[in-house]
Amino acid sequence: MPELRSSGSVDAVVLGGGAVGLATANALLGAGARVTSIYPGDADVERPAASRAAGAMLGAIGEITADDGAGDRTELDFRLAAQRMYPEWLGEIFGRAGMKPLQGIGTFVVANTASAYDRESLKRMKVEAARVGEPAESVEPDDIPGLRPSPRYWPVGCLHLPNEHSVDGQQLLDALAASAQTYTGWQHVDDVALSARRERDVWAVALRSGRTVCAPELVLCAGSRSFEVVDADVRAEAGLPRMFFGKGVSCVLADAPPMNQPIRTPNRAFACGVHVVPRANGHLYVGATNCPGIDHERARGVQPGELHSLFDDTVHQVNVGIRESRIVDIRVGYRPIVAGRRPIVGRTRVPGLSVGTGSYRNGVLMAPLMANIIAGDITGAPRAENPFDASAEPDTASIAELCEVGVRDIVSFLQEPRGALPYDRAEDLRRYVTTLFQMAVVDDEQVESLRSSVRRRLEEEPLNETMHALFYELVERTETVTPARAASRGAG
Repeated sequence: MPELRSSGSVDAVVLGGGAVGLATANALLGAGARVTSIYPGDADVERPAASRAAGAMLGAIGEITADDGAGDRTELDFRLAAQRMYPEWLGEIFGRAGMKPLQGIGTFVVANTASAYDRESLKRMKVEAARVGEPAESVEPDDIPGLRPSPRYWPVGCLHLPNEHSVDGQQLLDALAASAQTYTGWQHVDDVALSARRERDVWAVALRSGRTVCAPELVLCAGSRSFEVVDADVRAEAGLPRMFFGKGVSCVLADAPPMNQPIRTPNRAFACGVHVVPRANGHLYVGATNCPGIDHERARGVQPGELHSLFDDTVHQVNVGIRESRIVDIRVGYRPIVAGRRPIVGRTRVPGLSVGTGSYRNGVLMAPLMANIIAGDITGAPRAENPFDASAEPDTASIAELCEVGVRDIVSFLQEPRGALPYDRAEDLRRYVTTLFQMAVVDDEQVESLRSSVRRRLEEEPLNETMHALFYELVERTETVTPARAASRGAG
């Protein structure tokens, strides 16, 4: 690597103190690089690493939903490759740190009637587990230690994933920092990076304290705030997509019902479902909400509605005894999301600029694999294949697909917590709102014809009752304007 003349020079600056940032620092150090990691310490509550608020379930199969058809399995295979790296990688990190990892061994996935798609997600998990040779065993609810839901939410199916474990996110970050400290080439700057600009052959990173750190290589691993430090011209040249976040609220409980393994539901309605994960000292992690956004300042803090939704779901769907527990910690994290909801990893088109973010719910799981790729790109060390090359154009979903899946999740969300519509009204509502969304945003001759027909009908029959009739007529027409749904049914 090129060396700077100043005595304080480093080979790489890594922005970010979450799982991906610290894993990347360790991977670079292990490959012989000198690294300065820049991230604020625990006292800076304005910029918490999402990893500290995460349940840290290492779920490749458990993250699958009913939407994951027989098409593109790139992210699933990436999650699985990262999961299979974990035992050796975790042993190495904790060995260097002189610590023993706290893990929940295996995961139970519980489907119930709170979501119309839980059972389909469980079926998809079993199909994909069989494809990749991972064990996925159906079990009876009575055989799951710690599961005691309300009778209304008695499970309709349960799956045991013996190879999908959990770690303590806080402990993992502590171990990663302790591991990095064993290398003579690492330093941690407890500060906030405000900007980074390219000056000849180095990056100059300006800090909130007024200091500047320079290095030929800059790695952006600061989660949902990764791209804030570079200006619009650099982002455009690098081809970096727009960044969003999914705000998650979680809690740690004391005096909770004893559990030795994670228990979770499938992912649901914009969120990661309900999950409880064992922690040290008999504590229990409960998570997590998900609220997408782009403005970190507006999303600061915890709202009562977030805690209400979190505990209503957890108490009724996992263990009614949780209501008698004590909250000892409330955590907030901002999961990084980019276009296409897939990670972006490795070198960008701008010299000396690499990224590792966009992992959404899977930052802790993907950390060792993303770190391996970034370190390999920078140092030339052997690395895994990278299906999420940061220099490639990001994939984006079509508006029609966004309407269909998004409306389905809106209908599910409107029924939370503990809501239910009679008969088959939830499905009717999904079809109705999907059609309305497509009429509003999709540019298609068929949709335009339907829009004209509805407008003409309201003009000819200006009665409130016309809306009632149109509800059922549009429900029946939905299948003709959402070909993506018919294709997904065939894939299942």
